Amino acid sequence: MGMEREGLKDLHGEMKQAMRMNYYPICARPDLVLGVSPHSDGSSITLLLQDDDETNGLQIKHKGCWVPVKLLPNAIVVNIGDALEAWSNGMYKSIEHRAVTNEKKARMSVATFVIPADEVEVGPLESMVDDNHHPMMYKKVKYVDYIRHTLAKKMEGKSHIEFLKLEN
Repeated sequence: MGMEREGLKDLHGEMKQAMRMNYYPICARPDLVLGVSPHSDGSSITLLLQDDDETNGLQIKHKGCWVPVKLLPNAIVVNIGDALEAWSNGMYKSIEHRAVTNEKKARMSVATFVIPADEVEVGPLESMVDDNHHPMMYKKVKYVDYIRHTLAKKMEGKSHIEFLKLEN
């Protein structure tokens, strides 16, 4: 994105971190029950630690289909969030994902979200916009206003990022 080494860190202002621990109990009807509805994260970056056993529950949407994320022992899954998608003017896309339940085994996950300061603007950086090939695709809003918008709505795929997109 044309930044110096500390650029992404500095972009966050007073960076915050949030954590969410998820427990997915055994579910008799996993075909009818999701662990977490499809969504993209409002953060800039999400770090996800999953159980190291064979019980996979994370799926991403790829070309319109749900694809399980392969478990790698001792690995941390890194997801791009909506804030980074807006800063990059869509060059880096937040990932739509969901968690599914399992009828044989319970599982746990821990997600850590890297979050900009409330007053930081999310929207395309100047280095990500030019008049010829990369027009501005997202409006600039304070992060706190974006989060207020997302918290007032249901998690429905990537619907929250639409709030940041400019109307064409």
